[in-house]
Amino acid sequence: MAEYPIRTDKNGNKYPLRGRKGSGGVLIAGGIAMAMAASGGGLGTTSLGGVVGGGESAGVSAADSAVVRTVRQNLTASKRAARKGKRKRAWSRLRLRRGPRRPHEAAECAVLSHGGVRDFFLENPCRGLDRVQFPLTDANGGTVVVLVSWVRMPGRRRAREFRELIDVHGTGDIRPVVPGTRFTGHHYDSQRRGSTVVVAEAEPAGGGAPEEVLETVPEVATKLPAPGKG
Repeated sequence: MAEYPIRTDKNGNKYPLRGRKGSGGVLIAGGIAMAMAASGGGLGTTSLGGVVGGGESAGVSAADSAVVRTVRQNLTASKRAARKGKRKRAWSRLRLRRGPRRPHEAAECAVLSHGGVRDFFLENPCRGLDRVQFPLTDANGGTVVVLVSWVRMPGRRRAREFRELIDVHGTGDIRPVVPGTRFTGHHYDSQRRGSTVVVAEAEPAGGGAPEEVLETVPEVATKLPAPGKG
């Protein structure tokens, strides 16, 4: 069994550094820092099994290639729409159709989390938590389910500490809105806005959505304003 470096937080809790969520593999020690530096501190969008050099890679259909090209060409415009609170526009720019949203607001983060993330909230209570879960479907019927969480912490320092923790595999997560949904953290992104941390995850839900869609959706979702805002 692989051995991982151990991180100890200020409260003495120990967590194995198993790699950054959304990294597509295990990154430890200096590898995490290198990956973060290369992406400017964020997770960025990773192309896995998508279109390379404008052609089709093995196992990728022409229809999926068209979806991937649309995602790449309109990603910047999609993010811009998301920042402005134009939720429907953000997804339609990528030619994704959003299904019904399942929002949920709670004040107690520890109840709606697990693992080391729950332990963190028990020691450092959040000020509030908004979550929303919804499906997105592409033109070929490929569907992904998306979970976005806005975690409001008491201050910027606590927000930074929380983001550092949840970004690492094996440290727990925020529970989905719909019970029974499982998010692996393989398609993940996060962003801190002052004392609020936005966490977004995506998982395939049928129809074989291209990997690039799964990687890109969380990147756009972190730009969305919390429910009721924007």
